[in-house]
Amino acid sequence: MENWRNSQAFLSMDAKKRQKVEELFNMLKGKNINDALPVVTSWNMKLKQENISFTQQENELLSQLFLAELSPAQMKQFEFLKSFMKK
Repeated sequence: MENWRNSQAFLSMDAKKRQKVEELFNMLKGKNINDALPVVTSWNMKLKQENISFTQQENELLSQLFLAELSPAQMKQFEFLKSFMKK
């Protein structure tokens, strides 16, 4: 997911959203899923406080960024957790 900065979803965001996505990406870099989830939760709460929301296309990009940072083992763990979220 190295070219996410060139994606249509990212480029069509306003500057403030792009900055927030860059912040998130930098905070997640090198983190395992256990460390990443609190970071994402905190980041999301900060966005709500600043009244920033993302479109469906933008949210898909954010999901791709998050998933691209996971190792295969972490991806299995995430898929397992995701199965509980759907219930």
